[in-house]
Amino acid sequence: MALALGVLTTLVACVSTSTSDSANGVDTVLVEGFGAEYQDLFEEQIAKPFTEATGIQVKYSAGGSGAEQYAAIRASNGDPGFDLAVMTSLELYQGSRDEMLTPVTPQQVPNMARLPQKLLNNTYGVGAIQDIQQVVLMYNRTTFPQPPTSWEVQWDPEYRSGALIFNPANILGVYALLNAAELDGGGIDDIDPGFARTAELAKYALATPTRSAEAVPFMAKETATAFPYLDGRAAIYSQTNNYDFTVPHEGTYASLGSLGIPVGAAHKDSAYKLIDYWLSDEVQQRWALKYNVGPAITGLQFSPDFAAKHITTPEALEEIKIADAATVVKNRTEWSQQWAEAVR
Repeated sequence: MALALGVLTTLVACVSTSTSDSANGVDTVLVEGFGAEYQDLFEEQIAKPFTEATGIQVKYSAGGSGAEQYAAIRASNGDPGFDLAVMTSLELYQGSRDEMLTPVTPQQVPNMARLPQKLLNNTYGVGAIQDIQQVVLMYNRTTFPQPPTSWEVQWDPEYRSGALIFNPANILGVYALLNAAELDGGGIDDIDPGFARTAELAKYALATPTRSAEAVPFMAKETATAFPYLDGRAAIYSQTNNYDFTVPHEGTYASLGSLGIPVGAAHKDSAYKLIDYWLSDEVQQRWALKYNVGPAITGLQFSPDFAAKHITTPEALEEIKIADAATVVKNRTEWSQQWAEAVR
C-alpha cells in the first residue's frame, strides 16, 4: 500500500476533477475500474443502458487493482477525481477505517436492502457488493482429462513445473496463501505453513505473476498445468484456451466485487443511482451471465451448468469462505515481504 500510495500520488494530481458537465445541466458519474474485458463489459452492460434509463452520463477510466484504486483515494485525501470506484470488500474495510469512503445505506441505495446478511457484513457501511467471484483451480484439459480434486495437485512432482504463484499484491496471491496454509493445518491466523509451501513450490514453478492477465500467455502456450484463478476470467479463458476450472474439495474463498464512493466525490447522487441500478434484478442477472460471476442478490434463476461453476444460491454463498478483512489488511504488506523472501 505504501508503494502504491507513492506512485499514485502523482497520478491523482493529473486526474481532472472537472464538473463542467453538471454545470451544463448534464448529470455525470465518473467511474474508476478495472481494464481489459471488464471495461468493455461495463460500458456495454452497465453504462450504456444506465444512461438510456436515467439520462446520467457515465465516464469510465481503467485503473489498476482494487488496492490501487483505493490508494488513489487515500493519496488524494478522499478526492481522487472520480465518483465511484470498483474495488473489493477489502478496500471497503480500509475506507471505513480511514473515513475515506461515503456511507452507503438502503436509504440512498434502496436495493442494498436485498443483499444477503453475509454480504452486508462485508460492506462496512461504506459501499455495496455487486458480484461474487470465487477462487478456482484452473487446469490444462490435456494434462488433466478429469478435473483435479485438491489444491495439493500444484505440489505434485508431475505437475509443479507448470504452477503459477501469484504475488499477494494481487488478491489471488492472498487467497492462494490461505489455501496453502490450510492444507497443513494453518490459516489466516497461522499463515506460516502457506509460506513454507510457497517456498517449496517456488523451486519448480513456471512464474510468479502479479496480475491475472499475466497467466494468459502461459495458457496460450499450454505450459501452465494448474493454478489459482478467479472464476470470472477463468470462464472467459476457458472458452478460448484448452483450460477449464473447478473448486477443489477443500473449499475456497470468495472475492467480493465492491463499489465505493470517495468522500470528496463531486457527483454522489449519480453514484448512488448507478449502484442501485447495478443491484436491480435485471442488471444483476445480465452482469452475472456476461462476466461469469455470482450475483450479489439471491432469487435469480440460472442454468444448472452456470450454477455449477459460480456462486448463485444461498446454499453456495453459505459454504464459501470470506477472509477476515481486518486481518488481511493488517498483515498484507508483511505477507508480501514474506512472500518475496519465499520465492526468491
